[in-house]
Amino acid sequence: MALSREQIAARLRQLRESMGLTQTKVAAELGVHRPTISEIEAGRRAVTAEELYRLATLYGASVAEILAEAPAEAVEAAELLALRSDDTNSPGVRLALKRFVADRKAEFELEELLGLAHPASAAIRREAPTPRSTMDAVEQGEALAALERQQLGLGAEPVVSVLHLLARQGVRIGPLRAMPPDRIDGVYFESTDLGPCVGVNWRDGDWTGGRAAFTAAHEYAHVILRDRAIETFHLSAGERDLQEVRANAFAAAFLMPEEGLRAYFARKGLLRGQTLTHLAPADVVRAMDYFGVSRSALLFRLQNLGLVSQELAASLNDFTVGSVARAAGVTFREREYIGTRLPQLAIHAWRLGLITAGRAAELCDLDLQAFRDLMRELGEQQELDEDTPLVGASAAR
Repeated sequence: MALSREQIAARLRQLRESMGLTQTKVAAELGVHRPTISEIEAGRRAVTAEELYRLATLYGASVAEILAEAPAEAVEAAELLALRSDDTNSPGVRLALKRFVADRKAEFELEELLGLAHPASAAIRREAPTPRSTMDAVEQGEALAALERQQLGLGAEPVVSVLHLLARQGVRIGPLRAMPPDRIDGVYFESTDLGPCVGVNWRDGDWTGGRAAFTAAHEYAHVILRDRAIETFHLSAGERDLQEVRANAFAAAFLMPEEGLRAYFARKGLLRGQTLTHLAPADVVRAMDYFGVSRSALLFRLQNLGLVSQELAASLNDFTVGSVARAAGVTFREREYIGTRLPQLAIHAWRLGLITAGRAAELCDLDLQAFRDLMRELGEQQELDEDTPLVGASAAR
């Protein structure tokens, strides 16, 4: 049974308020006057299909969710939003977290539609006692990283992709879309249906991918330890939280094993005895590319292992990575994009006629015309229904 205009209006109002947005802010985002939003939410004006799509995107919901007879529950999203009031007060953060949970649920639903097996967790559970001190947390993290590397047969070689390792072990991964750049780095949660899920904030300025790689490795620790049921992670926070210290130590040792670092710099002729007596900006950039890490993570790790002095590490924090990389002829490995599974499933379901073009476009984060253009470029064929110009316009009032 189709929802009435008033029911759609009430649902849109509830979604706006749950995101902490004003009618004025929403109107500005849509490029309309505030009274237009007021009229829509009062049920006095029908919402167009384009407006509904844009409102759904703004509120981190799907059009299908808004129009469903029974609105979908978002328990995991509510729990994520309740984790840190300082991080989640921002509407942008709330939206990104809500979208992440909705995207993972959409993946699950598309797998059901397509008759695909859901990812099964293959990660080996590790046990570790509650850390008693910072040193204990660091030692536990490094020991766990060594065990995991041994299990995966990595030796001392660099990890090509932490995210691919997670996906191979049944973890649902995805980007935190539209996350404000200075807030949350990563998200981890696990639910009965979805299993373990990891979200990573791709920053526009992180063109080397190093910060995202460290975030993914940090969340990897929580996946194998299950020491957190749910968390939002900020790289600069949690220094007093020993479980977070342990996860950071795991990430550093997993991405940059001591044996691998020493062997790498020895091959470069830079290791003298037990220390690096000379390290130039170009050496840092090349090592960043080799291990797939950020400058700060590399220098911090080298300093903690006693390979460089605090003074040398500090002196290497003020050069511009991009300019040095160009001068040294270093082309960083292309940053992997982790948001491909959901659109691939959506296109497949649309191709088979299991979902509409509008829903597929929404899951691909495109408007309807852009989706149709993309399908033409890909050579995909599917019979499309005519767009309904108004949603709720003809419903009983």
